[in-house]
Amino acid sequence: MRSLIPSLWTNNRSPQFDPFQSLRRDMQDMFGMIERRLPDGEPNGHFMAMPSLDLAETKESIEVTAELPGVSEKDISVSLEGNRLIISGEKKKEAEQKGKDYYVSERSYGAFSRTIPLDFEPASDAIDAKYDHGVLKILVKKPAEIRAKAKEIPVKTAS
Repeated sequence: MRSLIPSLWTNNRSPQFDPFQSLRRDMQDMFGMIERRLPDGEPNGHFMAMPSLDLAETKESIEVTAELPGVSEKDISVSLEGNRLIISGEKKKEAEQKGKDYYVSERSYGAFSRTIPLDFEPASDAIDAKYDHGVLKILVKKPAEIRAKAKEIPVKTAS
């Protein structure tokens, strides 16, 4: 008597049978559901929770550039907790459209926070933050003792 359930271990199964088809379909459904719930960062969509950062270090300072398009200056916070620089805020968007036979009102909100660990604890007056056209630039001056320890190492060619 032959089993009605195809065997996974033999080549006697039907060419249409794929034991992983159901699993693949379930995974696609699950990832599709997750994608629909994620913020898309588009102008009409929700704000992404993690803004893009560029970090640069010089002998004198640490330079941080954060892209925060559409965020109001009053909704941005820059703070220092020990040796951690914290950038946080909230993007609020409200849109309203009125027409002859319709009225549409949309609101979206999204909070963000980024923490940047520093190798030193800067003085509070050693930090300068400027916001212009959606770009936040922060300059953190290194303490004098850290700057004094920095040494330039010459690079020699191998021959």
